Amino acid sequence: MASSDYSQEFEQLSLSHWFRPLPEALKTQILQRSAVRSFRKGEFLIREGAPPRGLYGLMHGRTRHVRSVSDGDEVLVHVGEPGIWFGEFPLLSGQPSVGSVIADAAVRALFLPVGEFQRIVEGEPRYYREFNRLLWERYALLFRFMAEAQGLAPEAWLRSRLIGVAEVQRGERPLLGPATITMSQSELANMIGMSRQTLNMLLARLQERGMVEVGYRTIRLLS
Repeated sequence: MASSDYSQEFEQLSLSHWFRPLPEALKTQILQRSAVRSFRKGEFLIREGAPPRGLYGLMHGRTRHVRSVSDGDEVLVHVGEPGIWFGEFPLLSGQPSVGSVIADAAVRALFLPVGEFQRIVEGEPRYYREFNRLLWERYALLFRFMAEAQGLAPEAWLRSRLIGVAEVQRGERPLLGPATITMSQSELANMIGMSRQTLNMLLARLQERGMVEVGYRTIRLLS
């Protein structure tokens, strides 16, 4: 059972777009059947190609979500901050993980083991749909990014991608005002497939228009 010592961090998870609307009985089961796990910087929470282990909810720290490509290079998919849930693909598909999740700082995460997940959905099959919703939402976000990458002008695409990054970092909660993305420009350039020079140019244009504010390892979305 998850300890009450982390009540403030649990509250952060409870505000996520996925967890907030869950039936109260399911929320209770997730918390009761989960454990709090800690990771040092550089440790793997999920390793690419590993079998399903469970579902994670990030309570404290920062995670890097990466995918290997040719010649051993890695592409940064996104950066997670408290409130994000992950591990749903191997959990729901039964397939090996398609990417790795690495602690980018000291991390605490709520961890629902695959066996406990199975007990939940076997006890109430309708709950399977609630876990599936997390996967559907990620698919919808990916489909949106693919379409916008082809159809939007570079500045509009970058702004839309920044909004998406902020939403993912906040646990898929919609942005209702200014938001700060904690990420270096090198990380952002790797994530969205732009050269650092092109990214700097586009960020400068957005800053001139009062849409972003660029700082050290931060980008603040203003509008």
